[in-house]
Amino acid sequence: MRTLLPALALLAFTSHAGAADGDKQLAQQAKAVLKAHCYRCHGQDGSVEGSMNFVTDLAKLVARKHVVPNDLKGSRLYKRVDDGTMPPPDEQPRPSAAELAILKKWIEAGAPSGEAEAARTAITQADAYAAVLADLETMDKRARRFQRYFTLAHLYNAGLSDEELQTYRNALAKLVNSLSWGSKIVNPVAVDANRTVLRIDLRWYVWDATVWNRVLQEYPYGLIDDSVSARAVTVGTAAKQPILRADWFVATASRAPLYYDVLQLPANLADLEKLIRVDAAENIKQERVSRVGFNGSGISRFNRVLERHDSAQGMYWRTYDFDEPQANLVDRVNGGLLPDRRNIFAFPLGPGGLAENPFQHAGGEAIFALPNGLHAYYLINAINVRLDKGPLNIVSDPKRPDRAVEAGVSCMSCHVTGILPKADQVLEHLAKNPKAYKRDEADVVRALYPGKEAGIKAMEADAKNYATAVAKTGAKVSRYEVVSTITQKYEADVDLLTGASEVGLTADEFRARISQSEQMVKHVGSLRAGGTVTRQLWVQAFGDIARELQLGGLYQSNLNGPTLKDNTGELDPLESRGDSANQWAFTTDGRRAIVASGDRSVRYYDVEGRRDIKRLVGHTASVWSVALSADAKWAASGSMDGTARVWDLTSGLEAAKFTDHTSLVSAVSFTPNGKWVVSGSFDGSVAYWKIADGKEGWRAEKLGLVTALAMDPQGAFVAVATENALVLLNLADGRELKRYGKFASPLSAVAISPNGKWIAIGNDAGTVRVWQVGEDKAQFTLTGHEAGIRSVAIKDGGRWVLSGGADRTLRLWDTSAAKQEVPVFRKHGASVTSVAFLDNGTQTVSGDRDLAVFPWRIDKFLSTAPPVVPKAETPKTPDMIPYAKP
Repeated sequence: MRTLLPALALLAFTSHAGAADGDKQLAQQAKAVLKAHCYRCHGQDGSVEGSMNFVTDLAKLVARKHVVPNDLKGSRLYKRVDDGTMPPPDEQPRPSAAELAILKKWIEAGAPSGEAEAARTAITQADAYAAVLADLETMDKRARRFQRYFTLAHLYNAGLSDEELQTYRNALAKLVNSLSWGSKIVNPVAVDANRTVLRIDLRWYVWDATVWNRVLQEYPYGLIDDSVSARAVTVGTAAKQPILRADWFVATASRAPLYYDVLQLPANLADLEKLIRVDAAENIKQERVSRVGFNGSGISRFNRVLERHDSAQGMYWRTYDFDEPQANLVDRVNGGLLPDRRNIFAFPLGPGGLAENPFQHAGGEAIFALPNGLHAYYLINAINVRLDKGPLNIVSDPKRPDRAVEAGVSCMSCHVTGILPKADQVLEHLAKNPKAYKRDEADVVRALYPGKEAGIKAMEADAKNYATAVAKTGAKVSRYEVVSTITQKYEADVDLLTGASEVGLTADEFRARISQSEQMVKHVGSLRAGGTVTRQLWVQAFGDIARELQLGGLYQSNLNGPTLKDNTGELDPLESRGDSANQWAFTTDGRRAIVASGDRSVRYYDVEGRRDIKRLVGHTASVWSVALSADAKWAASGSMDGTARVWDLTSGLEAAKFTDHTSLVSAVSFTPNGKWVVSGSFDGSVAYWKIADGKEGWRAEKLGLVTALAMDPQGAFVAVATENALVLLNLADGRELKRYGKFASPLSAVAISPNGKWIAIGNDAGTVRVWQVGEDKAQFTLTGHEAGIRSVAIKDGGRWVLSGGADRTLRLWDTSAAKQEVPVFRKHGASVTSVAFLDNGTQTVSGDRDLAVFPWRIDKFLSTAPPVVPKAETPKTPDMIPYAKP
């Protein structure tokens, strides 16, 4: 028996392996059949017939109930193929009997999905900003302010296939070009490897900052990212929010009123017709129009008249729609019954003022060609005033939640071919009823209504031009129009996976975070148990969710500042109002500080009293860097206005100004003798200049994005942190002495120990590295922060490192300890922008972006950690540090 058991086990294993191989082969065969006959309409190039664009994703076919394992009758996909309705009957070639048998066998075998796809690496917000920054750096600086971006990263993270993502790309391309006054179709350009970040240039569509800021007024997912990359992108594009979710944009900018506002359309039809160079009344008088009249269109419940004009861009169609005639007509003329003026077969001429007996319409729609060949739409009431939605008693759209026809999306959904061919019935009515009109009226009817063939021919010609333009966007003229399809997908209820991907977490992480928050349980607790929330409730709760998850500050569209002279972006997209502290520089006793404020001022601040001593005013944009001289008599500052300045703290007056940077001055530092300042900028330069006269001593350029500086206490060198490298420059002449990098994540902070022998840097990934000057490799790598590092300090020969991060915490690291529990201070409510050791040796001080400042004691930690041989090991989880006054 002992010898039989291994044999049986081997047999079972072999049998299982054989079955697995058989399932894999069967799945491959089924996928090949679907790709040959279904893929061209359900996935290829983003095609989305039947609202399905994943026909070759076998697992998704099962998950979304198109296929039910072991159940042929319950499998909708198989039934459609079996009965010959899929592919459509006119499609060739048709699935063979052998191919149908493969699908049947596959389903009866449990619909195996075959090989599992390799797990995706999630695309983070930092990844998106890094891709945008890399893209901006490929172009001329003057062109950067015109660039804006859309992201599909959350959909990629939710598991959508590239075919599904392509549908979103097609929808975005079609919509932005349908909102354009440019003469050409220009599609968004992917700037990352996965094609989830897409760039547009405002000039392509004749947009400007006013249009973009109007879009931002509606944007519910706006977050102010605190990372180096995000700040650099904001500066480069001159926009507080240069990246938007593509699915939201498609679902929102395709609907009035935003649809009208992005297209910059006027409030009434008369002004619209002037815009496109159409004089409708004169055209009707001179019989330069072509009309089609008929009963019911599918959208309009009653009579409808279509009227075509030539326009500056090619064509302009408008409709006259009519409300329901009354059952009892009381108006009588000379004892006879007057036909209802809503009956176009009795009154085919008009509108009012252009005929003796005009029809009485209740509203309508205008469709006109844009310069690029796509169409724009405009709803109006009876007096030609613009409407966001058509009245339900006249028109309806069964695809919209409230069945109302919405300007933009409903029109696109209905007019899938551009102008829907409709046969005229009025001329035929006149032919059969020659006495229905007076002779002169009949002549005008014949002139305005040329009949079925002429009307159809004009419509088909316009539809052909429209189809050509649509094809250039990557979309197709299809029954399932791509913009309306994506709009419906966005508006669907939000489940756990969708919600998790939209906040940058996995489903399991999001479920756990919901459970830990009473606030989130109230908002979206149903997601934990497999439920959903409506898109409206999700949007309403997003601000609270973002705060609970510390996703970043919420963007407020009402705080946008003055625009550039050419109206391409904001003069200072980094400006903030109220109490803000982008950086602190503390005196060595921690009692005073210089604060870089987002409101353009430099604060000389009393830390103990929590009040301003002086406001140093002169910068014309937000201030982002500050430094104190060794004797604490002078302060230096750098601003978004491109200047660095020195201030006399006794008088509060400006003592010197350096104006030769061309972008944000992100870092400043005094030399040890206090006579010179070193300043670094996002323009890639570092300048060494004299306080006495503001004259430049030397300049280093093309360093990359300069994010932080630290001065050697002995005055030998200055350490420059950039987006991907740490560079040591000779203080005497600016020569490069040493370079560390290239780093994967942008550097965001740098500090040098008092003896000048150790350097600590922090990056946007939340990692701190410590070097001994002169060595090539970092001796210590310290991890634990949950967001980017904003400030570091180092003391005692490199043993103690203090770090502050965007995760609102401070951490104290002992690099000499092989293992340790890292003390963590969590009192801050905002990103910690500066940290410092005090000269009493027992305390530190920290300040955050909301102008909160806290001193705290570290003596008990210094005394309980005897030095050992240092090892570069990741410290353990945090312990709270008690708060103490200085």
